[in-house]
Formats: sequence, C-alpha cells, structure tokens
Amino acid sequence: MVYKKISLLGIALWLGLNSWTSNWTSGWADEITSGTMSPQMQMSPLQISQLPPPPWTPPPNRTRAGGSLSDAKACTSSTENLLAIVPTENPVVTTLAHPTVLFYVPYGASDVQSGEFSVLVGPNEMTRLYRARFKLPSSPGIVSVKLPETADTALTLGKSYHWYFKLYCTGNTTSKADLQVDGWIQRVEATPERDRQIQAGTPEVWYDALAKLADHISAMPQNAQLRERWRSLLTIAGAADAVQKPIVGEVVTEP
Repeated sequence: MVYKKISLLGIALWLGLNSWTSNWTSGWADEITSGTMSPQMQMSPLQISQLPPPPWTPPPNRTRAGGSLSDAKACTSSTENLLAIVPTENPVVTTLAHPTVLFYVPYGASDVQSGEFSVLVGPNEMTRLYRARFKLPSSPGIVSVKLPETADTALTLGKSYHWYFKLYCTGNTTSKADLQVDGWIQRVEATPERDRQIQAGTPEVWYDALAKLADHISAMPQNAQLRERWRSLLTIAGAADAVQKPIVGEVVTEP
C-alpha cells in the first residue's frame, strides 16, 4: 500500500514538473518570436549603439546618360546612349592605384566641345582626388580615361571613390554638362587569385579585367576568343549594344 502511494505521488510530481517545464519553454520561445522578452534578456540602446556598423556599400552606378537634354538631342541626332561600361551594382573594384575606366561615346570630337572626368573620395565626397577636362577622339566609339601616374592621384587600398564623366556639347555656353554618367570604384589588394581573374577576363576585378581586355583586342581585333570574352563582359555591364563598337582610344586631357 505504501509503495502504491509513493508511486502515485511520483507520477503526480513528474506530470506537474513536465507541464511546468513545457509551459516555461513555450512561453520563452513565444517571447523570442514576438519580441516581448523580459528586459533582462533584451539589448539596451547603449549596447545596440556599441555594435559595429554594417559595411558601407556605394549606391548603384548610373551607367546611362542623363543631363539637361534628352539623349536623342544632346549632341547630335543620334539615338544611341552615352554608356559607362561598368556593372550597375557595387562594389566594383580595381587592384590598381591608377585604374582605367571605359565608356561608349556615340559622338566624335566635332560634336562635343569638351568633357570632364573627376574623382571624389567617398563616402562623403568632401575631397576631390582628380579633375581634368578632355577632348574626345575624332570618331565615335569606346574611349578610355586613365588616372595619371602621380602620387597625389593614387587610390588608397580599401577606399571607395566616386567618378563623374561629363560631356559639354558643341555650342554649350553654360557650366552645366549636357550628359553625365557616374559610378564608384574601390581599390582592393592584389592577390594571385585576383591576378588570374584579370588575366582570364572575368568580372570579379572589373576595371582591370576590362581595360586589359580592351588593350588585347586593340592589338588583335580579329581574335575570336578575345571577342567572346569582350561580349560576355559588356553583356554583364548592360552594354551589349556596344559590343561591336570600335575601341577608339584614350581621351586627350587638356593642360
């Protein structure tokens, strides 16, 4: 009889403990999912403020021209767009202190009185790294702009920079550009893996791979393998309509 009482008491205690544990864990889970955890388990504003900020990512690149006039009437009757040959989404990187940026310009030197290329230090853009006026090549096509090889124009590892490419059409008498594209560039460390990606013409190190491939195509314009890599990169950048355009060379900066 005593044994039965002890057994019944043990069963009752076990059932009660199990029910309490189940209710406690269920309530704790509900607090987590509903955001109503007790103050002791929540982070204070001070603790939240001490968390490291998320890494800053530049906004999307504006790769097709917009300006004071429509593309169709900006500098000629051409309906083609001024294009920056760079992907829209950032980060887009280089390993070089003095990288090259490529653009498709559907105008020649007679259509555009001058252009301007400038680079500001991100993210706040309070410091200008470089600015120069330039002349276009005589014929429409893909042009390049390279930062000059000077110490004061070198990109710093880990920093992001905002570049602007502006065109002032022939006859423009104002300080406002007729057409503009702009984008971001971040310098990263050169590594053997990144060098392989550049040599292979893949998009991971965009600016370096594209500029090197453009140089190779200029030297060997009929090379089918190079042309296929070129088509692939320009398609990634949303510039497939410029795949067959000629590479006409570097802009000529004004003194």
